Amino acid sequence: RAHDALRRELADQGLRDAASGLSSRAHFEDQLRREVDLSTREHREFALVFAEIDAPAQEVRAQGAAGAQAILAAMGRLLRGGTRAMDASCRLDERRFAVLLSGVGLATAHSRMEGLRRRCATEIVMHGGQELGFTVAMGVASFPHTAQSQGELAAACEAALAEARRRGGNHVTLAAIRLDDGAPR
Repeated sequence: RAHDALRRELADQGLRDAASGLSSRAHFEDQLRREVDLSTREHREFALVFAEIDAPAQEVRAQGAAGAQAILAAMGRLLRGGTRAMDASCRLDERRFAVLLSGVGLATAHSRMEGLRRRCATEIVMHGGQELGFTVAMGVASFPHTAQSQGELAAACEAALAEARRRGGNHVTLAAIRLDDGAPR
């Protein structure tokens, strides 16, 4: 039993990011490919969100890497708590995350991510006897309304995130919706 438990734990570690507890990028990419295939076959919508922790506040920088790890862990908890079992979240890099919202349209995804953005802005992370706060910028795109392929979807999401950052962070921005002629609006 102990051997089986250890094997399951090691297998799970390969699928999870240690700092945030979220899916690994490779596992997330597999889930995203499956969701694109399923949505194409069944003509259903899903949303992709890119989130980035805004530039850390001075008190987080003062805490160094350990403070940043505490923020990553908090972001992971908030993402796991704010998504359903059928959704997927992963850490992309030092400050960036991705969320796949299965069977969810653009308006619903925006509403859910706005709620998550608010929770992040009010979250207090205790580390080294100090209260650390953080905010996030988010870009939201949907398949097939804002993009017709996985690559286009990621690009639309990236553009929406760039716009949220341009607006000063702590903001959720929607990707442009494609009209019948294929041009984004």
